[in-house]
Amino acid sequence: MKNSSQTLLLWQVAVELLAYWRKLKNLGSLSDSQVSSFFDQAVQMFPVQMPTIAVLERSFVLQSRFSLSHWDSLLIAACQEAEVETLYSEDMQHGAIYGGVAIINPFL
Repeated sequence: MKNSSQTLLLWQVAVELLAYWRKLKNLGSLSDSQVSSFFDQAVQMFPVQMPTIAVLERSFVLQSRFSLSHWDSLLIAACQEAEVETLYSEDMQHGAIYGGVAIINPFL
């Protein structure tokens, strides 16, 4: 069991952060070096948890059981694999619990 106070950066979340910063770069709001610097800071701040093939297999069950989207089912499956109990997300239903993973919207 992981330390319950440890914050992890799941691989999918790291990829989504990078995509967002690259979008800002394409809009002229960030430079290549800023994108690289922001990404380096994020992956140094938190341990990055890489998924295994089991995440894909778990996502089928989660998608069916909870009617989750493709990406949300993968994210919840990755949380389960990493033993994450709380996922902070503005995109999912605040207060919901999916397969033992509680969703908290940090902006509420």
